[in-house]
Order: sequence, then C-alpha cells, then structure tokens
Amino acid sequence: MFKIWLRVGLLLILFLAGGIGYLQRETLFPAADATTASFTQIVAVEQGNLNAVLSVVGELDAPQNQELAFDRLDSTVTLLTLEVAAGQVVEAGQVLATIDPTPYEQALEQAQNDLDEAETALVDLQTPPTQLALAQADLSIAQADLAYEQAADALDNLLAPDLADLQSKVSDAQLKLTQAQSALVTLQNDTSADDDISRLKDTESELAGEYGRLTNESYSDAYYQDRVRLANNAWLATQDTRITAEIQQQAKLLSGQASVTSAQQSLAAARKTLADAQSGVDDLAIAKAEQAVAAAGVNLAQARADRADLDAGPDPVELAAAQAAVTRAEQAVVEAEADLAGATLTAPFAGTVLDTNSDVGSRVTATSVILTLANLNQLQVVAAVDETTIRQVQAGQTANISFDAFPGQGFTGEVLSVPLQGTLQGGVMVYEVAISLEGADELALRVGMTANAEINVGQSQNALLVPAMALQSSRVGYQVLLANPTDPTAQPQAVPVEIGLTNGTFTEVTSGLNVGDQVVVQLTASSDTSPFAQRGGGSINSATRLLNGR
Repeated sequence: MFKIWLRVGLLLILFLAGGIGYLQRETLFPAADATTASFTQIVAVEQGNLNAVLSVVGELDAPQNQELAFDRLDSTVTLLTLEVAAGQVVEAGQVLATIDPTPYEQALEQAQNDLDEAETALVDLQTPPTQLALAQADLSIAQADLAYEQAADALDNLLAPDLADLQSKVSDAQLKLTQAQSALVTLQNDTSADDDISRLKDTESELAGEYGRLTNESYSDAYYQDRVRLANNAWLATQDTRITAEIQQQAKLLSGQASVTSAQQSLAAARKTLADAQSGVDDLAIAKAEQAVAAAGVNLAQARADRADLDAGPDPVELAAAQAAVTRAEQAVVEAEADLAGATLTAPFAGTVLDTNSDVGSRVTATSVILTLANLNQLQVVAAVDETTIRQVQAGQTANISFDAFPGQGFTGEVLSVPLQGTLQGGVMVYEVAISLEGADELALRVGMTANAEINVGQSQNALLVPAMALQSSRVGYQVLLANPTDPTAQPQAVPVEIGLTNGTFTEVTSGLNVGDQVVVQLTASSDTSPFAQRGGGSINSATRLLNGR
C-alpha cells in the first residue's frame, strides 16, 4: 500500500503542476489573508477528446508459482536428500527432494496383502460350491448322524442294559482268547521253520567256504573273476533268504502274541461292562453319556446347516460386508501408494527454483515448505487497485508497463482479470488486478520487482471538458461553481453535474453544462500542515478523489 500511495502522491504533484499551468492562462487573484492564499480562475467549458489513463503500482508475479512440501506426512521426518538449489531450472517430474520411503513401502505391502485377503474372501463367497464340497458336506452329515446314534445307543445301554447280550459278548471274548492262545502255541511248537532255517544256514556256510577258497587262488583271468563273482552272489543270496526266513518266523510269533494280548483286553473290557451293568446305574456315567448325546446332536445340526448354506448360496449380508471390505482395502492401497509417491518430491511443472527452505538432515512436517518453484517464462504484473477506481478497470484493457529496475524501458500488456473480492489494507479495500506482460522476454526480471502500469480505461470523443479541480463533491454527487456571465462580481452558482472519464487534469461532464459555460476553479494554499487546504473545488483532496474516479 505504501508504494500505491507514494505513486498517487507523485501523480498529484504532476497533476497540480499541470493544473496551475493551465490556470495561468488567466489572471490569478490571491487572497488578502496573511496565512492563506486563495487563487481563483474562471475557465470556459471546452469540447475535445479525452484519453483516460489509470496509473497503478504493482509487482511482478509468476502465475505458475508453488511452494512445495511433503504434504502427506502425518509426523515429523528427516529430509533425506535435496537434489536442487536456488536458481536451478528443472523439468516437470524431476526429483527435487526425498524422505526415507521404507515405512511407506512396508505400509503399501501390508495394504496389498490385506487387499489380497479381502478379495480371496469375496471370491470364496461368490464361487458356487463344487461337487466335492457337496460330497464332503454329505459325508459330514453321515458321520455326525452315526456318532449321534452311537451316543444314543450308549446312553440306552446305561439306562436299560441287555445283560444277556453282555454275557454273550463275554463268552465271545473268552472264545477269541482261547483261539488266539491255541494259535500261538501251534506257532511255538512248529519246528518246520527251524528246520528250513537250519538248512539255509548249512547252505550259507558251504557257499561262504567256496567263496573263500576261490578268493585264495592266484588266478586272474576273466573266467576266474566270473567264478569268484558268482560264488559271492550265491553266498549273499542264501544269506538274504536265511535272514528273511528268521524275520518272518519272529513276525508270526509276535503277531500271535499280539492277538492273545488283544483278546485278553477285549475279554477284560467285556467282563467290566457286564459287571458295571450288574452293579447298577452310575449317575456320573449317565451324565457323561447324556452330554455325549447332546454334543453329537449339536454336531449333526451344524453339519446339516452347513449343507443347507451350500445349497442356499452366500448370505447377502456377508456378501455386502465382504464387498465393503474389498473397497476399504482398495482405498487403503490407493492411500498407501500416494503416501509412497509423496515420499519423493517432484516438480509439478517446468520452472526455476526460487529458493530452498530446508537442508538435508533437517526435520520436516507436512507444513514445512521445502522449496519454491516458479515458471519464469510466463510472468504477469499484479497491480493493486483500490475500491475507488476498480470500477473503471475491465478485462481486455491495454496497459503500458515500466519497471523501476529498468528505467527508460516500456512494455505493453493487457488486463487479464478483475477480481470480485478484494482485501482490506490500511482501511481501504484493494483489488489485485492481473496484467499480462509482453516484450520483456530478454530482461533479467525477478519475481517481486516493482512495476508501474498505466491502464487505458477509456476514450471519449467530442466530450465537454472541465478542469478536474473545478469539480466539488457533494452529498448527492458532483457540482461546479458557475460564474455569472453578465456580472463577474456576483456570487457563483452551484450547478450539479454528472461526470464520465478523467485523465487527472480534465474531466468529462456528461450532463449539467454546455460549451462555453464559465466555471470557477479555486486553489487554496495555507500555512496549515498540508501545503494545500481544500476551499471551493480546487484542493488536493478533491484532485485525489478525481484521480480515483469519484
């Protein structure tokens, strides 16, 4: 704002100098007050052309300008690398800085695993049951049904035992034990196997002797070698046959002994069952049997329910939940991929690094600006226009631009946009107007340089023109003091007027005056703190308002 008002002050000085020069075409009459000098001039309303120019101050700006940060961070991390420096030109997508990607890679891997599991669960629900699954379900029902019947029979036997059947089972067990013992005795008394083994041992001994005799001979021809090999093979084959016979004999005896042991155990179990039945009902045994029946019934019901579920297909609620789980997992993967990509700071567009704000090894957060990037190939001027003059500015108006850093050089531009919303600065609403810049490609321009712009806000042909200092502001608008053409000494008459364009020196009057009307221009200088004080219509305050179009 200071730049704006400084510019306005300079324009006013030039404006006053031009106005006073114009007024000097007629005689000036100073006032008699010792501390106040008032100069009055009568000026005729003229007709002419008017080019209205609005002078504003702004600064050079790059529309494509961005402060870059690791904005996906949720904690403080360490800057791993910084690949660029201030002033470096980079391409779009170029790596600028990085942080450690390891935790984000791990998070992505976990998210992908969760997605795979969710998709597998959904596919399992959506896939129709196979014939194997149906057969297995039927088998489970059959097994559960058998277990239930067996548990129920066991309970029935406890509650109403069949003593005759139990006695019969004891007799059967006793008979099987007798048969097993008899078979074992027969095996133990059978000497045929021992005779066979004895003959095999004799044959083995003879063959071993033959082999030993041959190995002690001194022959070395092929015939001799064949005889030695055949003798060895015969001896080893007989040895294998003898060992096999011994093992088979031992296996038969062990099998017979195992049959006796098993028959003894079966007999003991049958006798105990009979004794328990004869001694009366055991409450604990009944409770256990009833519990076994209940458990078998639950298993049977569950097996039948599982089979019914296969026939009915997936539950809609479970299917919707599985689909929602997949959607959440997919979103988690997308977020994890974005977090991993966010661990590498890349250039969003081609441009120049204006400055860097962090060093390698420094701690950064999501709000830490790492660097500022701007496209210096596309620059514009952002001019500050206050609320009193913004109504004159429209998109498409041409402008002449100059820079304090390059005196004597002028450039052209065009108003690109006029904002609808301004910002309050020093009690005045200020609007930032964007103006294009042309013809300055070869200059070493820098973002933030002060720019002076003269916006051509309009033209008027054959307009009624009065000195801007002749206008006075009133509660209902503007007015001028109109002199009496027949009596110069008479008091001037205040006449309301409507105004149009102004260039700061002259103002267009659209109604209220005619060509040749005599208007009064007053300029008052006093010893007040201000070099000029307002009196009539020709003060620096009124000139400021006219410059702002009010």
